[in-house]
Amino acid sequence: MRHALVFVDEGPADVALGARGGTFAECASWPGAEAAAALLQAGWERLQDRRNMERLHEVGRALASEQNLDRLLDLILTQARGLLKAEAGSIYLMTGEGTDGKLLFAHTQNARLSLPFHRVLLPVSRETLAGFAALTRESLNLPDVYRIPEEAPYRFNDSFDRQAGYHTVSALVVPMQDTEGEVLGVLQLLNRQEEDGRAGAFSDGDRNLAQSLAGQAAVAVKNAQLREEIERLFEGFVAASVTAIEARDPVTSGHSGRVADLSVGLAEAVNATPNGAYGGLVFTPRQLRELRYASLLHDFGKVGVREQVLVKAKKLEPAQLELILQRLRQRELEEALQTLAAAWKGGGGFDLWERAAQDRQTETERLMHLVRQSNEPTVLPQEVAEGLGLLGDLTFTHWSGEQRPVAGTAELATLSIRKGSLSETERLEIESHVTHTFRFLQRIPWTRDLAGIPAIAYAHHERLSGGGYPRRLTEPEIPVQSRAMAIADVYDALTAQDRPYKGALSPERSLAILEEEAKGGALDPGLLDLFIAARVFERTVRQA
Repeated sequence: MRHALVFVDEGPADVALGARGGTFAECASWPGAEAAAALLQAGWERLQDRRNMERLHEVGRALASEQNLDRLLDLILTQARGLLKAEAGSIYLMTGEGTDGKLLFAHTQNARLSLPFHRVLLPVSRETLAGFAALTRESLNLPDVYRIPEEAPYRFNDSFDRQAGYHTVSALVVPMQDTEGEVLGVLQLLNRQEEDGRAGAFSDGDRNLAQSLAGQAAVAVKNAQLREEIERLFEGFVAASVTAIEARDPVTSGHSGRVADLSVGLAEAVNATPNGAYGGLVFTPRQLRELRYASLLHDFGKVGVREQVLVKAKKLEPAQLELILQRLRQRELEEALQTLAAAWKGGGGFDLWERAAQDRQTETERLMHLVRQSNEPTVLPQEVAEGLGLLGDLTFTHWSGEQRPVAGTAELATLSIRKGSLSETERLEIESHVTHTFRFLQRIPWTRDLAGIPAIAYAHHERLSGGGYPRRLTEPEIPVQSRAMAIADVYDALTAQDRPYKGALSPERSLAILEEEAKGGALDPGLLDLFIAARVFERTVRQA
């Protein structure tokens, strides 16, 4: 206080006592030494209280701005040690409930020593300083931890002092209670630093200040823990959703995870590239997590697509193919019987019938090969398409006695699909999974930093040229996260080895196709350049 005092000649009073930056005691005339000292002491205490309140407000604002629990614990200790001039400090967090409760040695700081730190679980016992404070909700202000009264139930654990060559003198141990009185942990401060550098005792004012700070810290810790619980909940929900998607469409198992790895990898490549088309764009950790969730859930709408369409590997369903082949074989036998009857009526020999039957069998095998070839999801050759026209004229005898076509109009149309295995109706049904995904994700009450997930997933099949689906958005309307996901999605589809309707392409061939798509205006050329230059595609080489 002596160092802070200045005497001034001017002011509202004849005699004023104050500190730089403000007067804290004044009187109209000199009251005498004893009264002046009392005024000075009272004013000084008011000034200190005001300063402490200001610093507590600053600490509160700082704690409220940090949501990561580990960084928050470090910040709490830094602020507490600075506010109370403590050389060292530790934070213990309560874990478990009831008799299963434990104290987690969660964080520590020491201005004198730098030692490796390991988190350990400790029993909650009244015999330890932290355990006593947690169980009784009482603060401990110990001027000398090695001179604790014999009747006290707790003792100081000097193992750290012995192992590290440290000497603990004073300790201030305060329970961290939230607004509901629940003890979330314990704040322990050691060795109050005096001006001469020696370790002194903490005052009652220090204890009151520490209790106020511990209350703020408890609220901040609880908020951070709740946030972590919410994040774990979302992680579990996303993992369960991906499991549901892959159970519905086991053919593409692992696709969602690979797309997430590639999408986040591409976003990280954007962060690492200060120049180029996206040089000014930086994704925050929260945005990266948002992109990861959106990528993992981008195909969730497939649960709303019929299973026979979703997993359709060939143009016809197995039962449909079997029926057509059976009808061709039946037709062969019917014509063989007709030939045999005609041969008997005409007086022909068995050899004539046998040759005719062989010809019919050869024709049937040719037609069956034509059907099988047409049923493959590859590009339909012109000669095969023309051969299907002949199939439409063939009939067989139904059990009712009617003559019916071997392949109906719908079956012929399905076999005539020029590329792939899906009809136009089925293709639209598959494409509807994007809308199903959006509607599903839109119903989830995402936290504020995850609110963009539905929109990002909704646009992953859109193309910059406007040729995508379902909304045919153009470049300005497509989020950059969705553009990144589009590249990841197409690349994984091209290189995947688990698709029964197509073979896996090499990374080189797949990248060449992506470059063609970018040149055609479908994919983002700037992001694709980064995808290739940063070798993001290698993140899933072993998984593909």
